[in-house]
Amino acid sequence: MHKATIMKRVIHVFCLKPPICSLIKKRFTGSNYIITCSNADSLRDNLLESLNKNTDCIIIDKDISDELKKRIRNYFKDKPIICLPSLDSDVQSDGDVTNISEPFRLSELAETLDEIFAVK
Repeated sequence: MHKATIMKRVIHVFCLKPPICSLIKKRFTGSNYIITCSNADSLRDNLLESLNKNTDCIIIDKDISDELKKRIRNYFKDKPIICLPSLDSDVQSDGDVTNISEPFRLSELAETLDEIFAVK
């Protein structure tokens, strides 16, 4: 018998604090998700283009500026986007954006990812 191959989904996190990404990566070790990260302060268009082709979902940290959130949202308009707590910009209500409630819990993030990809 052959085991069914499970397709791993690539999730990219844009954040300003490396410990946030490390925590998320640790939580999803051994799961159906591959977590990658970028420091939101050093984004370049060629990185965004590469990520858009190879990423299934985007996570945006709460500490990113509104301008950068809009830029990321516009660049990844065809990807599901998850916003971590306390995003107070218009990005929240625009299209396929899911907001994680405060306080941030990794279990809620896992449930949200599972819900997004169960439908797709």
